[in-house]
Amino acid sequence: MTASWRCLPITGRKPLAKLERALRRVESALLVGLLAAMIGVAVYQVLARNLVGGGLNWGDSMVRIALLWLTMVGGMAAAGADTHIRIDVVTRLASPAAAHRIARATALFAAALCFALGWFSITLIVWDYRDGTPGFGIVPAWVCELVIPVCASVMGLRYLAHAVWPPAQSPPR
Repeated sequence: MTASWRCLPITGRKPLAKLERALRRVESALLVGLLAAMIGVAVYQVLARNLVGGGLNWGDSMVRIALLWLTMVGGMAAAGADTHIRIDVVTRLASPAAAHRIARATALFAAALCFALGWFSITLIVWDYRDGTPGFGIVPAWVCELVIPVCASVMGLRYLAHAVWPPAQSPPR
């Protein structure tokens, strides 16, 4: 078996490695901040409803939007670290060379799906912008939904990078 399919990982290249580390720091900070805000508002809503009889008018909407952001940023982080959920029955039964080809093909397929999600989510944003759909408080829905094409595109780029430069430990055996 030759190692001709192996390429340098994206983290091995200095400019891209610095960008990747910076992006991971931003992702981590966003995840912590979003989760803290979401839990804080949700707990306040429960306490205010039970003790005072009301809560924030925009609290429930904010928690839903924070969940969307948490999901998209978490997916982006998982794609970058190659720790996303996968069903790898076929790769466990295949030879190492075939497993790496399958991993590249699935990364390419995931990249295509992420790019499609990013592209088609722009239509949703345009519709919500034209309709003036409310998000939470004074924030319109289209602003809240901007996370979808941004994170989907970053996930697509990361999966594309995994297809070109497979991570060292992908797929797990």
